[in-house]
Amino acid sequence: MSNFESDSVSSLHKRWLFTNINPSSEKFSFLIAILSLITNVALINFVITPHTLADFLISFPIIAVVFSCTLVFDYLTLRGTPLNRFSKVLHVSAFANLLWTLTVIGGFISEFIINTNSLNINFVLQGMFMAIGLRIGIFVSVFGASLKRTIPISFIQPLIIFILFSFFYFNHIFYTNFAVYLFGAVILFIGVMWTVVIDRIGRPNFASAFKILQAFLIAWTENKSDEMEKIAEAKASPKVVNTLIVKFKPENQKDISVVLPELHPGPFNPIGGSNLPYDIFTFYSKSAMVMHSISDHSLNIPSKKEVEKYLKSLNQVKLIEEGNKCSIPIIITRNDCNCSGFAIGKNVVILFSKSPSGMEDIPLEVKTELEKFARQIGFEQIMIIDAHNSLGVKIENEDIQTLIKLGKKCLEDLINSEQFEFEVGYANTFQTNEQISKDLQKLPDLGQGQFGVLVISIKNEDYLLCWIDSNNMKNEIREKISESLSNQGFKIIEICTSDTHATSGKRNTKGYYTLGDITSESKIVNVFNSLATNAKAYLKKATFDIYKTESQVMVMGTDQFDDYSKALEKSFLVTKIFLAITFVVYVLMLLFT
Repeated sequence: MSNFESDSVSSLHKRWLFTNINPSSEKFSFLIAILSLITNVALINFVITPHTLADFLISFPIIAVVFSCTLVFDYLTLRGTPLNRFSKVLHVSAFANLLWTLTVIGGFISEFIINTNSLNINFVLQGMFMAIGLRIGIFVSVFGASLKRTIPISFIQPLIIFILFSFFYFNHIFYTNFAVYLFGAVILFIGVMWTVVIDRIGRPNFASAFKILQAFLIAWTENKSDEMEKIAEAKASPKVVNTLIVKFKPENQKDISVVLPELHPGPFNPIGGSNLPYDIFTFYSKSAMVMHSISDHSLNIPSKKEVEKYLKSLNQVKLIEEGNKCSIPIIITRNDCNCSGFAIGKNVVILFSKSPSGMEDIPLEVKTELEKFARQIGFEQIMIIDAHNSLGVKIENEDIQTLIKLGKKCLEDLINSEQFEFEVGYANTFQTNEQISKDLQKLPDLGQGQFGVLVISIKNEDYLLCWIDSNNMKNEIREKISESLSNQGFKIIEICTSDTHATSGKRNTKGYYTLGDITSESKIVNVFNSLATNAKAYLKKATFDIYKTESQVMVMGTDQFDDYSKALEKSFLVTKIFLAITFVVYVLMLLFT
């Protein structure tokens, strides 16, 4: 993994956890809002201004009904903003009401600890100002409303609820400590200043941080990619990328393509090339294995328009070699570093895995070193595949050097290996029972390309190359698949994933589903067992063609992720400062009011 990958993308990924701080449904948000409202009314009714249960039963239903009406008011007055959805209005009210309740409770705690002798009505008024400040921040940053529009809207709901509290329980509310209003104004000013500062924090690299946040949320929550793709494409840069294709051609059967694009799936569903492996898979008539190259997120395609442009370029291919002989695959393992490969004519395929311990993307230096070495010893073209089949951290330099050594050893053995005529057979889940394929489509940890198996039979030995359209696999699943297939007499070249990002944007700590998070291990193993048997049944004598294509496409590059990462980190730092200032103001408000 490059320094870019470890710094920028890892930083963005680390902050993904905060997207989960969000109620899971509209019903849950409404429940939080109502429970907070009940708590506030109960505290006022039974503690602040002691009243009877009958008073509570009269006041709360009226307050709850009016509160529900203000939800509709929020929704209507925010019409036209990018993220105005009733579900999000409910989320905001849930957070605001909860903050109001916590402020009231905090006031009681402070009274108990430091004996401020505050009027208890002040706690309720303080909570109102805190709720208004939160609403200002969210309506501007998430909904995309202007400050001029946001400020009056943010006041309406909390102010109406406070007036109802006053009607039922308080007298002379404007004769409370004037300092409460002063501190409340300071809190609102802090909220307004936060929106101004954070929105400009990415300048001069991009004009509005909130525009990016809103585009991201629209893509993530509503599966609409246009706005985010416009932003990503505007900052992208052109690059010429290669794609290598090994096309196996069995007699009287459909060609099978093993494709290695010099691109990276991403950035996240549904933006740009996130579903690139499946797009390529369908381009080759669903008879393909789309492998993960030695690449990182700087090679993400930013928009679907550029994906279409790339796919069209795959028609402009250059034939490198054709033939009918292949070497016996070689497999070399040292500790948990695995290298396998086979030669086809004057070209070679090398695959790397670090299962079961796992790793992130293999760094570019491995590719550079082995391409140079392969040419030196006589190979014309090398296809280096990152199997991407177990989870792990950034690969250490010691393991990088081990992979290079294993790769060189594999290349040295293969350049001297005899090559033989061969047979191939191929099967994927689209060719099996239609119901099985439909069931697999429902699994959120599996990409649309599902599963595929290629059998290469040489001298009566069957070698399997297995493929899954998924974003990595849970650790040790590779070993369980391999063990099961080996027990049936197959030799395993490797088990690869496409690293699709079509399974990203999920509500978990990783932000995506790895194969095995949802799908059971036994189901995965059984699917491969079935496909291997079917692929072997299709074995036919075969030839191969090797193609290369050059495509000029826009890629996101390193600078774009660096800009996002720097702005995000600065936003978190500045937000912490504003929260600290708000907390100090809140404590002072408790002390002096």
